[in-house]
Amino acid sequence: MRVSYQHANVHSGNESTLLRFTTADGTRACLLVDAGAGVDVESMLGDDEYLNAILLTHAHIDHYQTLARNVHHSAPIYASPATAAILEQALPEAQKDNDLGDVSIALEALEPLEEWTSILPPLEIRPVSAGHTPGAAGFAIRFRDENSGDGPPTSEQHLLVTGDFTTRPCAGYAGLETSYPFDIDCLLLNASNDNSYTDSLNESLETVLERALAGSRVVVATSSLTGVHYATVLARVATELDCRLPITLVGQAAKLYNALEYDEPEVTPCEVFDCPDEVLDDGGVTITGPESPTTGSSRRLLTAVGDDPGALFVQLSTGSGDGVPNTQCTTQSVRLSNHPTLETIDDVVRSLAPIEVVIKHAGGGRLSRFQRRFDRCFTWGTNDHDVHRLYEDGSWNAPGWIAEETARRIRRRRWEAVQEQPLAADTTLEVGRHDPIDLESEGVDLDTLEATFARTAPDPYTSTATDTGATDGVEPASGIESLEDRSLEEELLARLDAIDAKLDRSDETVRARVLSGGEGEQFLQLLDRTALEPGTIIEITITTDPHSE
Repeated sequence: MRVSYQHANVHSGNESTLLRFTTADGTRACLLVDAGAGVDVESMLGDDEYLNAILLTHAHIDHYQTLARNVHHSAPIYASPATAAILEQALPEAQKDNDLGDVSIALEALEPLEEWTSILPPLEIRPVSAGHTPGAAGFAIRFRDENSGDGPPTSEQHLLVTGDFTTRPCAGYAGLETSYPFDIDCLLLNASNDNSYTDSLNESLETVLERALAGSRVVVATSSLTGVHYATVLARVATELDCRLPITLVGQAAKLYNALEYDEPEVTPCEVFDCPDEVLDDGGVTITGPESPTTGSSRRLLTAVGDDPGALFVQLSTGSGDGVPNTQCTTQSVRLSNHPTLETIDDVVRSLAPIEVVIKHAGGGRLSRFQRRFDRCFTWGTNDHDVHRLYEDGSWNAPGWIAEETARRIRRRRWEAVQEQPLAADTTLEVGRHDPIDLESEGVDLDTLEATFARTAPDPYTSTATDTGATDGVEPASGIESLEDRSLEEELLARLDAIDAKLDRSDETVRARVLSGGEGEQFLQLLDRTALEPGTIIEITITTDPHSE
């Protein structure tokens, strides 16, 4: 067997790769991994070559932008069942704003894949979980080599294509495993990374929760798949905090939520709405797309809440974002890019201990830096469209630029690493969703959120009133901790007395909690019911509750 790789769009994302497998009798199989911008697989194939399959790792448009135009020779498009279900909704929708070719061709070629599937008699593939986004998968590829040099007469070799990945689960779908019931000999590694994801996720969750639980209308604008992920995580957080938090998914995000058959009690999918008020609630969160508020449902909903000083509009962007226009409502733009940290990438390579690593989804200087990053494997950080042979004559090749002495040292280090590496016989290769969603594994700092928002014992003042029957129709707000269980430093709790409403109303005294806010602003959460309308201007007198100390 001979194995080679060729970058298909090294200067336009570098997430797409053509793999060639050639048997001893000359039979060849060509596999295209992802079909991003600028990919023209037909121009890469020789006169005697045919495309055997396209392996699609996940349903982000930068990975399927040229998918329909690269279906040749009746090749199937293999994807995880979840990604296949997403594409059936996403391709027709994406075609409205992008030139994707004839998407009906791609949909006809689409084949959900869960188990090992044969490409040639000695060559098989299967998807493996990859985190990153709902339904994302890498691909394990195994081949049997009958020409294995000085080794056994027949040997089995394994490649692992990560695609974009995280080792964290994503919306219930498992992350990329770092051990398998077989050795990984070659790793095609997507090197996209982000060290700030968990911090950004938790900051956004805290902001959204604090404003929604205070009764504000909250709109979150993001991509459709991120919207599904964010809605499921937010719903589980609300459940853990014992808070009622209505979440409405609209548009394409709602379609994908339904296609993936989620059923979170707090989440209501609404694929189409006529009036923004249908999907906006005081004290609720509406998740919409696209992430840019200049078009589509995001623009409509920003227009609806833009004049409301009490509302919040959050943009979750995978890149730098277009920003949010100036409005009277509070706006926030958060970069939320679900990729592994550099340390996680290092851990994956160290744990898998491959002899070959091919760097993908990086270019220029990043390719060069990764080429020097690992010292127990041969790292291919090539910045070209050349065909590079990884395996032939029964052994894995060292890149031509590595000296023989260095190659021997790398082989020795890798052999030592493999001897120390236990095979994970119990590792599952399933790519389906697992319940319940594990918030801690997903990167949510639940302890901090609980300290701020969780309901504990009833407020002693409210309990007394209730016990005597003198409630006057006032009920404690949900999600509020007991006053005696909180300190001023932790909760900034204050009692607001003698509220003088200026809109021809009688004086009224209610209790409130001070929530955190940005520089120059603070948010109050009323603990008692009152008939204030959004945007009402009031005067307050602040009296600190002595029982909160």
